[in-house]
Amino acid sequence: MGIVKDGELVWSKGYGKLDLAKADPVTPNSIFFIASMSKAFTACAVGLLVDDGKLGWNDPVVKHLPWFSTPDPYVTEHMMVKDLLCHRSGWITFDGDLLWYGTELDQREILERHAHEPFTHAFRDEFGYSNLMFIAAAQLIEAVSGKTWDSFVTERILQPLGMTRTTVETADLVRFTDVALPHVRKGQDPAAPQKSMPYQSLQGADGACGINSCVTDLAKWDAMWANEGKVGDKAFLSEATYTTLTSSHLPMGGRRDGAALGWFLEENNGHTVITHSGGMPGFILNHAVVPDQDLAVIALGNGETYSVFAITNKIMDLYLGDGTADPVSDMLPRLAKRAEREAKRRADRLTARVPKTKHSLPLANYVGTFTDKIYGSATITEVNGALQLTFQPAKDLLTGTLGHWHYDTFQWQHADPFLEPGYITFTFDADHKVTGFKVDLHSPDFHFYKLDFRKAK
Repeated sequence: MGIVKDGELVWSKGYGKLDLAKADPVTPNSIFFIASMSKAFTACAVGLLVDDGKLGWNDPVVKHLPWFSTPDPYVTEHMMVKDLLCHRSGWITFDGDLLWYGTELDQREILERHAHEPFTHAFRDEFGYSNLMFIAAAQLIEAVSGKTWDSFVTERILQPLGMTRTTVETADLVRFTDVALPHVRKGQDPAAPQKSMPYQSLQGADGACGINSCVTDLAKWDAMWANEGKVGDKAFLSEATYTTLTSSHLPMGGRRDGAALGWFLEENNGHTVITHSGGMPGFILNHAVVPDQDLAVIALGNGETYSVFAITNKIMDLYLGDGTADPVSDMLPRLAKRAEREAKRRADRLTARVPKTKHSLPLANYVGTFTDKIYGSATITEVNGALQLTFQPAKDLLTGTLGHWHYDTFQWQHADPFLEPGYITFTFDADHKVTGFKVDLHSPDFHFYKLDFRKAK
């Protein structure tokens, strides 16, 4: 936790452990993977290029990335630079994220495959949180600056702000001690013990995530935003660019007033708050900046807990409200109801299982190569009398045995320590030959239900 006021980190403290298997404590210098809090770095990088005169917010993306495409030629032609950064492209929330999760695909291939994913919303009309468009922004930064996203962010943001414990590559973390590991429960099972897991590289998602940082470094970053784009009396961003980045570009409902560029806008006791959270396996994180109070609150968590939001809201109330808010009491009933819903969903799956059924064909008949037209290929092999399914783009993470569940549905025990087991149901033609399979894997983050693997002929 950290509180930044008037440009200074006025309070910070660490709680818990870096690694559940060791005694080392979390400190304000502990490095966390900050996930989607990285998006503001990407938006800032684009803003710096605008200030350099190398592009404009209203430039068509194809002006700088001629290969950029969408399923709609009109949207492809009219997608502007700022459209990439405010979740109004037309895709629904998290569309395409399986293309970067644990895969070996490079960013251009991710975007070219995603270009065939149909839109759900009208262009610029509805909110759909898009990691893929921030990946496109990373490619834009590289095309315009001649530097990779990694290099540009390091040279133009991290180094000038003195963020010496912040990296853009998980591989760089070997140089550091005091690194917080992600803590997960196997398969999202609330009864499973929480364990620490290694970092994932996720290089394909640079731009959408990718930053590793700590409270002491993020205090410098947030102080710049709280000071309206200045470091002390010196401009880091032009006034026009800061205003563009922190203005609403898409109205939103609920607690958020709008989507800015790499940020969200909220109102708190009459004050405008710019904020963004982050979440990846084993991490939930949050920070909020109140420019008219020169205030920021940072909360980094390496566990599957929403406490970071309650803590942020409590501190904000102590500064902006009357100090009587009790966000923990507000949150606990909602979490209890969520746990109840999840327990029912799991129980319903078990209840629906039909015992004493058999798969309709010998195991060898399910073996083959299958292709989803957007995601790519998957293979099913028979190993020691059991089927094994591998998603080829993510073979280290999304591979594992298929155990018979009922009829022609198999339970997939993949290698990912975070995601729940999946359920693979085969489809057949009129001659009862396998034609493909569908995936039922419950996840609020990844659209397994959209996958439609067809068997190669």
